[in-house]
Amino acid sequence: MDFLLFLMAVVPSAVLLWLFVSSDKYPEPAGALVSSFLLGVLIVLGIYLLFPFLSLVASGLPADNPYIVGASHAFLMAALPEEALKFIVLRRYCVNHPAFDEPMDGIVYGVTVSLGFATAENLLYVLDGGLHVAVGRAFLAVPCHALVGAVMGYHVGQAAFSRGERSGLYVKALLLSILFHGLYDFAPLTFRAAASMDYAIPEPVSLGLDAFFVVVLFVLVQYVAVLTRSMKARQREQAPPSFGFSRDLPNRVGALDPTVSRSRVGRWIKACRDETAPMDLLFSALCLMGVFCALAGAAHMGTPGDPLSRISLAVAVVFFVYGIGFAARGMGKLTVKMLRERDRR
Repeated sequence: MDFLLFLMAVVPSAVLLWLFVSSDKYPEPAGALVSSFLLGVLIVLGIYLLFPFLSLVASGLPADNPYIVGASHAFLMAALPEEALKFIVLRRYCVNHPAFDEPMDGIVYGVTVSLGFATAENLLYVLDGGLHVAVGRAFLAVPCHALVGAVMGYHVGQAAFSRGERSGLYVKALLLSILFHGLYDFAPLTFRAAASMDYAIPEPVSLGLDAFFVVVLFVLVQYVAVLTRSMKARQREQAPPSFGFSRDLPNRVGALDPTVSRSRVGRWIKACRDETAPMDLLFSALCLMGVFCALAGAAHMGTPGDPLSRISLAVAVVFFVYGIGFAARGMGKLTVKMLRERDRR
C-alpha cells in the first residue's frame, strides 16, 4: 500500500514534467533538469525553516474569521514563501546555467523546479493522508504547481533575454506566481478554516467561493496555454538563434550569435507578449471577483470600521488596483492590435 501511495505521489509530477519538457523544440540536458528538480525538492526544507517566522506573523491577524485565516494561509503561509524560494532557484541557478539559452527554457525550468517542490510536498501529504488525498492532489495541487511554475518561468525567460524591462519582468514573474498561487489556495483554505472553527459558511458565499476556485483554475490553465502556444509558435516560425550566456557581458545579457540581429530577437520576444492581451483582460475579471469575495466576507463577519473589515477592504483594494492595471494594459494591447489591422486593410 505504501508503494502504491508513493507512486500516486510521484507519477503525476513525472507525467507533467515529461509533457512540458517534451514540448520544447530544443531539449534541455538531463543534468540541468535533474539538478533543477532536486533544488525544487530542497525548497521544502526552506519552507520548514521559514514556517515559525511566518506563523508568528500570521498570529497577529484575526483568528476568528475563516476568510481572513484562509487568505493569510493561502498567501502568507503558502504562496509567498513557496514561490519566492522557487523564484530564487530559477533566477540564481537556472538562468545562469549554460543550458538556459532561449526564452522557452524559462517555462521548462520553471515547471521543473515547481514540480520538484510539488513532488516532495506531495509525498508528505499523501503518505500521511492516504489514497483520497493522493487522488485529489494528483488532479489539482500538482498541476497547479506546474502551471504557476510555467507562468513564473515564462516571464523569467522574457527578462533573461530582454535589454529593457528586466527588473520589471522579474518582479512580474514573482508577483504573478504568488497571486495565482494564493488565489488558487484561497477557497479551499477558507473552507478548511471554517470547518476547524465549526462555522457554517452561508450558502451564497459558499457557492461564490466554489465558482471563484473554478474561475481561478480555468484562467490559470488558459493563461499558461496561451503563453506556451505563443512561445512554441515563435520557435517554429522564427527558429531562434543559438543563445548563450557570456560572462564578459554586463548584467548577464544573453550573448547572441553575431550573425543574428538583436532587433530580431527583440521582435520575437515582443510578439510573444502581445498575444497575451486577451488573457490580461480575463485575469482582470478574476482580480475584480476577488473584490467581491473580500467585501462579502467583511460584510458578513464584521461591521464597517472594525479591524476585520479594514483588513478585508485592504485585500479588496489590492485586487482592484491590480485588476485595473491588467485591464488597462490588456485594453491598450488590443487597441493597438486593432489599429494595426485596420491600417493593413
